[in-house]
Amino acid sequence: TSSLQKYEYRMANTSSPIDYALYNYPIVQFIHIFVVTVSFPPVIIFLTQISKIALHDNCKFLFRAWSSAFFTCLIMHCAYIGCDFITGKYIPETNHDPPPRLLMFAFHGFAHAMSSTQELMLSIERAVSCAWPEEYHNTGLAMRILIAAEGMSIVPAMAYLWQISNDNIALACCITNSIDLVSLICLSSTTYYVVNKQKFIVNSSLNEKYQIKEALDITRVMLPCGVISLIMKFSSTVAAWVYALDVIDSQYMFTITGSAYFIIESLNCMICSTVVLRRHEGLRRIMQSLLWPRREAKVQDVQSAEDVREIYFDALRKEWH
Repeated sequence: TSSLQKYEYRMANTSSPIDYALYNYPIVQFIHIFVVTVSFPPVIIFLTQISKIALHDNCKFLFRAWSSAFFTCLIMHCAYIGCDFITGKYIPETNHDPPPRLLMFAFHGFAHAMSSTQELMLSIERAVSCAWPEEYHNTGLAMRILIAAEGMSIVPAMAYLWQISNDNIALACCITNSIDLVSLICLSSTTYYVVNKQKFIVNSSLNEKYQIKEALDITRVMLPCGVISLIMKFSSTVAAWVYALDVIDSQYMFTITGSAYFIIESLNCMICSTVVLRRHEGLRRIMQSLLWPRREAKVQDVQSAEDVREIYFDALRKEWH
């Protein structure tokens, strides 16, 4: 093809050793591979171990959806790297070189937007659990409500996908940055509300105290994730804006901006997953048992939600009576 011929011409007429190396060897791609390799483990642990901790089923559902969005982002990053090896062009020119690359950007954008909407829904779900703790505690998995909420969250994600697939990168960035900002505001508001709610639980039932404590634990885990996610996603969209507005006049413009976008996004998946694994007590215990199994004198099964709830209630009874 003419595109491949142009690439081969530039590759044969590079003026410096650096240019020659970048065009002839997958140096940039190995940087991508390293980032993806270190990003996968915390995301996989988060995704696979969330079912083993004591949380309300609704919260577990949203955590699974959130970690699944991270996992999808990493898969799309792998596909992005694969394009370069398949075409043999280590310095691609545009986001549709080859054409399937633009589709990968679109699906990655869909997962990016879905991760943001999950953060928003987690903050709303925790606020609801704190506002009506007794009723919330006695209800099981609210499947209809969650499916409806996921359906609504797909709308902005599909809008993002549509704009990316049509190469409207600037508008797509506006959509996702707006979702990220609203998510952080909701997380901050929920944390403030739960902290204040905790001050007035002296005369509440044990179920209410349990739900409020659980809501506080989760919001304290999610708030730093919201801040990190906003900063990282905004940074990645800066790279997208630079490409969309054609700011850099260089043959490496897409390589620089595309690499920055995917690398920052994958690092965000890794950092947020790591923060959750380190700050949530149950997940931290699981991660420690996976990483350092010999430190445990005896390997114990992770307690069920019911077991943890009973232990917590016993402690509350001793404290309040």
